Amino acid sequence: MKHQNGFIQMPLLAAIIAGVLILGGGGYFGIRQYQNYQAEKIKSKAQQKTDTDQNLEDIEILKKKIEGLEKQQQSQSKKIDNKLPSTSEINASEIDPYLTGVGEISCSNAGQDVGGSASLWNLGGKIGYVALTNYHVISGEGNCNLLIGDSSTDTKHSGFYRLDKASISAWNSDVDISALKITALAGAIDYSKPIPYLNYRISSLRKCSVRMQLGSPVVILGYPAFSKKNIDYEGTQGNQSFRTITNGIISAHDTSVVMPLGALPYSNYYVSAKIDGGNSGGIAFSKDNNGLCVLGVPTWLALGQYETQGIVQNIHNVFYKQ
Repeated sequence: MKHQNGFIQMPLLAAIIAGVLILGGGGYFGIRQYQNYQAEKIKSKAQQKTDTDQNLEDIEILKKKIEGLEKQQQSQSKKIDNKLPSTSEINASEIDPYLTGVGEISCSNAGQDVGGSASLWNLGGKIGYVALTNYHVISGEGNCNLLIGDSSTDTKHSGFYRLDKASISAWNSDVDISALKITALAGAIDYSKPIPYLNYRISSLRKCSVRMQLGSPVVILGYPAFSKKNIDYEGTQGNQSFRTITNGIISAHDTSVVMPLGALPYSNYYVSAKIDGGNSGGIAFSKDNNGLCVLGVPTWLALGQYETQGIVQNIHNVFYKQ
C-alpha cells in the first residue's frame, strides 16, 4: 500500500480500528474471565470456609460420639470384669468358719468299713438338720456314723452321731446326693454337742453362680483316703483321719450332664484340686468378685493316662428338683 503524508489509507485504518476493537474486546473478555475467576475463587474460599466450619462441627460431633462410646465400653468392661473370676486365692480366714461344718462318715457294710465326707445343712421345715453327702457313700445295708471335728487341728471333736438312713431325702434321681437326719449316738451323748448347736454355716453361705468361670479358685474340704493314718494305741490298732484342705482351679465344664444330652440344667465341674476316696460327699468352695461361695459336692475322680481330675457336682444341680 501507498501512504499519503499525514494520512492512513482507509483499508489500513479500518484494519487498525478492527484490531483495536478486537484487542479491546479480547481484553474485556479476558478481564471478565479473570473477574469471574476471582469471584469463583472468593466464592470457593467462602465455600471452603463454610466446609471447614462444617467439618469442624462434624469432627466435634464425632469426638462426642467417640467419647460416649468409650464411656459405654468402659462401663460394659466394668460389668464384665465383675463377672470374671477373682484372681486372688481363697485364704485360710475365709474358710475357717466352715471347717467344723464338714464331718467324716463311717459306714459298716458287709463287714467292711466304707467312708466318705458330709457337710452340715439346716434346710429348715420338715427336713431340718441334715448331713448332705453322696448317695454311694451311705447306700450299703449297715449303719453309718458321723464324726464332727471341733477345731482346725481335729484334735478335739464336737461329737459322734448316727445318720438316720430311714430319713434319706433324695429329691433328684439324676444326682448322686442324699440328705440324712442326724440323730444322737448312744454312748456318745454325754460328750457330743446337741445337734442344733453344730456348725450349719455352709447352708447360709451364698451359692456360686450357675456357671462359674474357668480358672476360678477352688477349695475342697473333706476326709480323703490319703489323710488316713494307721495308729496303735496301747495295743489297740485303728486309724485316724484328718480333715484335709486341697486347692486348685476350675479346669473345665462337664456339659455331658446338661439337657438334652443329660437330664440336668447346669454343667458340673472338673477341678484340679486333689481329691481321693473319702472326699466323696464333702464340700467345694469357690470365689468370685463377690467373695466366697459354695461351688458343689466333690463326687467322682476322672482318671486319665497320667493325671486325674476331680468332678464336683454343681450345687445348683444338687438342689435341683425335677
